[in-house]
Amino acid sequence: MNPEKTTIEEQLQENGLWLFQTVGDSMEPILHNRESTVQITAGNGELRKYDVVLYKRPAGTYVLHRIRRIRGDTLYICGDNRVGLEKVPREWVLGKMTGYYPDTGTKYIDCADPEYQEYVKTLPLRYVKLWIRLLPGRILRKIRKRR
Repeated sequence: MNPEKTTIEEQLQENGLWLFQTVGDSMEPILHNRESTVQITAGNGELRKYDVVLYKRPAGTYVLHRIRRIRGDTLYICGDNRVGLEKVPREWVLGKMTGYYPDTGTKYIDCADPEYQEYVKTLPLRYVKLWIRLLPGRILRKIRKRR
């Protein structure tokens, strides 16, 4: 099958995994815009808090973000460099990140590697720091709306 003429879903179904280069800064500092390559393994089986998943919105947009919370069949998902959570039904999930190349020409890092697991442990503090950094702007917007 010609990969240029197939969908992501077809690639995942045929091969069980898919590699692609990330676009955007929402997963900084771990994944870099147009420099990082991620490996996605097909399926939405066992998902846990802090897994990175690829999902497809009904409008057809593909998104790669991290699970922050799970409530039944609803996932609350956000990029590492974002604060707003998105409610995502489990059936939108196409696959889970199982590893990545941080930058072009770098070594592959498996999501089970201690290096990656250390990063995951820092996420709660990173989210607090991001909220604190964004808080003054949010407060000012609320004050301006009230006028």
